[in-house]
Amino acid sequence: MSHFDEMTGLLYLENQLKPENAQTVRAHASECGECRDLLEALRRESLWLRESLEVEDESVPARLLSAPEKGSAPWGWISALALSIGGAYTLWSGIIEPWRAQAAEAGFTQGNLLTMLFFSGAFWKGWDAMRSMVEFVTVATMCVLVIWLLRKHLGRSSMIAVATVGIFGMLAMPPMAGAAQVEHGQPNFELAAGTTVHTDLIVFADSTRIDGDVDGDVIAWSRDVTVNGHVKGDVIAFAQELRVNGTVGGNVRAFAQKVELNSTVARNVSAWVGDFDLNQSAHVNGTITLGTGDAVLDGTADGDLLAFGGHIAIQGLLESNALVHSGEMTIGPKAEVKGKLKYEGRKPPDVSPSAKFGTPMETVLKMEDSEGSKYSSPMYYWHQVLKWAAGFVFGLALLLLAPGFFFDAASACRKYAPALGFGVLLLFATPIAAVIVCVTIVGLGVGITAMLLWLIALYAAHVVVGLWLGETILGAGVGVGAALARLALGLLILRIVFMLPFVGGWVGLLVIIWGIGALALATRKTVQPHMAAAV
Repeated sequence: MSHFDEMTGLLYLENQLKPENAQTVRAHASECGECRDLLEALRRESLWLRESLEVEDESVPARLLSAPEKGSAPWGWISALALSIGGAYTLWSGIIEPWRAQAAEAGFTQGNLLTMLFFSGAFWKGWDAMRSMVEFVTVATMCVLVIWLLRKHLGRSSMIAVATVGIFGMLAMPPMAGAAQVEHGQPNFELAAGTTVHTDLIVFADSTRIDGDVDGDVIAWSRDVTVNGHVKGDVIAFAQELRVNGTVGGNVRAFAQKVELNSTVARNVSAWVGDFDLNQSAHVNGTITLGTGDAVLDGTADGDLLAFGGHIAIQGLLESNALVHSGEMTIGPKAEVKGKLKYEGRKPPDVSPSAKFGTPMETVLKMEDSEGSKYSSPMYYWHQVLKWAAGFVFGLALLLLAPGFFFDAASACRKYAPALGFGVLLLFATPIAAVIVCVTIVGLGVGITAMLLWLIALYAAHVVVGLWLGETILGAGVGVGAALARLALGLLILRIVFMLPFVGGWVGLLVIIWGIGALALATRKTVQPHMAAAV
């Protein structure tokens, strides 16, 4: 016989030929090398096709099988683009640009507050001390991304071996060399006078007292911290009370109930405290950034002052500019501000006639808005439209990037009791656990990542509930357009409810709890099959 074609070969391999025809093909293949090669190639292709179908046996979603609509404009994309442009313009022109102009007019040259906090060393002395954590988180993120992209090929042992070797190779790279002296008080810690620590000093104690000298930074978690010695680096304190009586060669950063400064600080001071006292003997060579309830400034500051608080009292010398946002402000008779002073508050400042100013003080009074007055302002409704648009754009991103997870989360909203239970647990337990992990320093990356995911979940909660609400009203739809329409309707209803006085806040809290629980259930549904497959 002559050479048989591919269809005959496929029918032969699938036992679909008649016995006499199959015998003829078998006899010819035993004598013809070309036909034997064809049968072998067809057999391998069939085997590969069968393996590929078994590795990832996923049903095709109905929305993908539906015929695309012809001649219809992509209204979802056009609306999202228009709303994004409007929201970005409003955010820039209404918030960022006025704040930047006010800060520049007041003489602040460090840029915005986030830049001062994180890139000018307001919280950490640069980011060098956290570089190892950043590298680890980056490598871990890249590894997860690579595994996700190659998930279809992970059934092959060679691919698993290569990925495993690569991951462990990156994680085995030598970290940055660093050293610090860590002390745990029993229960208190005291560095005696005449003692010198030649590196950073990290203290965990009920009470911390530094009478000696420290060549590096002092980082303390204590009920009260007292620094009487000389610290060449920064003083970073998480405490109930912080008293600095010795000289500090770097910055002072404090998260405390009360801070008292009685000495010279060579660089900057930033404090988020209940009470702040800059006594007459204190001298800050850099800037002062405050978030406080009450602050009394009797000492001298060479740099700018940026203060947010309830009551700010200026009674000392400010060599540069000052920008104060507070409920009340007092300028004492010995106060002297050589730069520009701008005050924004709800009450007129109490200024002593003996106070000295380089330029006339600028005062901006903000009237308190009543609960009902905001509903008469057109800007209030414009802000609500922007909030709705932001939620719609966020939901559009979720729908395009993770459609399966998004629909699973919306479906999980129907499980009322589990969703509310998980929501209450995660809403309150996650930030507490993240703070506890961050305190250990070693788990700082895990804690910060958990907090960021928690914040994203807080915002995504109302988007998930909005999609569920739209599907409940209009019924389940097919295709991206139908999902966007239901999302838009659900978010619009939620936004209207949130605007209601008294009731809107409670409904918002319920939606957050409900949505977080639904996200947790959807995450559990997504993770469980992969964990079972791995096991």
